[in-house]
Amino acid sequence: MKIDINNALTIIIGLLTVVGAIYRLAQIEANINSKIDKVENKLLYAVDQLKDNFVDRLYKVEKKVDVHLVEYKEKKLFTEYRLNGLESLIKHKFDRLANWVKQIVGFLNKNSGFQIRDDKF
Repeated sequence: MKIDINNALTIIIGLLTVVGAIYRLAQIEANINSKIDKVENKLLYAVDQLKDNFVDRLYKVEKKVDVHLVEYKEKKLFTEYRLNGLESLIKHKFDRLANWVKQIVGFLNKNSGFQIRDDKF
C-alpha cells in the first residue's frame, strides 16, 4: 500500500484546516465570552448605580416626609391651642352675657313683675 504524496498532502492540509477552524472557533468563542462579560459588568454597574440613586432619593423623600410630619404636628398643636383659646373666650363671653341676662331679669322682675319663660334662668 503505497500512499501518494497528493493524498498525504490532502490529508495533512485537511487536518491543518480542521485544526485552524477549531482554533478560529475558539477565538470567536473567547471573543463572544469577553463581550458577554463586558456587558454583564456594565449591566451590574448600572444596576448598582441605579440602586444607589434610588436609595439616595428614597432617603431624601423620607427626610422630607419626616419634616412635613413634624410641621403637620406643630400646626395641629397650634390649631388646638387656638381653638381651645377661642372656646375659652366664647365660654367666658357666654357666661358674662348669661350673668347680665340674669341681672336684667332680676331687675325687671323686681320693678315690673316680669317673668322669664325659660327655666334655665
